[in-house]
Amino acid sequence: MESRLANMFKVPGETRAYESRVLHGIWATAPYLHNGSVPNLLELLLPPDQRKPFFMVGSKAYDRVNVGYVTDSSPFKDGKLVVGSGAEPGNSNAGHDFGKDLNDDDRWALIEYLKQL
Repeated sequence: MESRLANMFKVPGETRAYESRVLHGIWATAPYLHNGSVPNLLELLLPPDQRKPFFMVGSKAYDRVNVGYVTDSSPFKDGKLVVGSGAEPGNSNAGHDFGKDLNDDDRWALIEYLKQL
């Protein structure tokens, strides 16, 4: 049985699905992926097993080179909890491996392009 709220937004003949956020200003929308488990664009384009497991949230430091949060390998820094693939169950950063086969030059060229969006 569907809820009344779900029925209010039903459109005949339309299938509802997950829709990602708009990519305008992608350089300013870190962390990445639907669960926010990837801190910057460089790590998003790396093979999942090369991504750092933790990063700080709420840091004032912005990584202009890698485009996103500055990463730190420690789960704590200055008493602030960080998030990442090991912070909570279900927050894996292992998905979406679409940039893993790029060479370094192509990866950096793509990052420079994404800075313009």
